Amino acid sequence: MSRAWPVDGIAPEASLAINARRILAVRIAEFYSYASIVSIETATEELHNLLIATKRLRYTLEMFRSVFQEVGEQQIERVKAMQEELGNLHDADVRIALILDELAELGVEQTVELGKALALTPVSAHQAITVTALRPRPDDPRRGVVALLGREYVARKHAYDAFFVLWQRGQQDGLRRALVGLSSTPLAGEAVASTTD
Repeated sequence: MSRAWPVDGIAPEASLAINARRILAVRIAEFYSYASIVSIETATEELHNLLIATKRLRYTLEMFRSVFQEVGEQQIERVKAMQEELGNLHDADVRIALILDELAELGVEQTVELGKALALTPVSAHQAITVTALRPRPDDPRRGVVALLGREYVARKHAYDAFFVLWQRGQQDGLRRALVGLSSTPLAGEAVASTTD
């Protein structure tokens, strides 16, 4: 899991709005630092890290709802939709890993059984045993597990495609510009700090 980027410059004497914008700016930068991997469907670990960065961005927007108001609410919904699809993608990745582990374990067990069978039978029966091993029986548990694995890869593909569409839509609809606008401009009713003393 990726560590959260640190937020520098938080000042207890500064307004909530100023500190909220500083935090949001870092969360936006962290989120978009993964932009280069978005089109790499097989970047499992990086896409998981993007999921975490997306959660941080969303929760920052939610925590400071009173600061970011209606514009912030709109961005929460957009980020939340991406988070949900990235979550579906990660869930599929976790299930795929579990299924692959199960297949590997079944393979080891069946290989050990094959070795025992070959060791205990005359050489003349070896060909029949190996041919049988190459054609799984109808009750072989690997059949169901392999079918489940195929379904999980389909679910993963759907989740990735749905996320990618949302990412592309965000790029076209100015999500980044809207987020940066929230993090860099004084909000309605906020006093602008004077630069002179």
